[in-house]
Amino acid sequence: PPKELMQVDPKRCFGLVITPEKLNNIRKERLIALGLTENAVYAQHTRIEQEIEFFYQVIDNIGCTVIDVTNRAVEETANKIIDILEQDK
Repeated sequence: PPKELMQVDPKRCFGLVITPEKLNNIRKERLIALGLTENAVYAQHTRIEQEIEFFYQVIDNIGCTVIDVTNRAVEETANKIIDILEQDK
């Protein structure tokens, strides 16, 4: 991540996370839509778990709020962020 990310006020930064299973399904569908095989490293479950583990390491360094977006619409996520920001005022 860029060093500037570590300088952002953690109250104004949000980490969005998704379950490995859901992300795996999304990536497989994306690969198929691109005409590629679904067994690419990009969609491997172990790779996704490593990426999410790294995500949490970065989030721990930043100290920001994590929102699980696995079963949320973009609008729901945006409203949740707005609610959190409003509470911090």
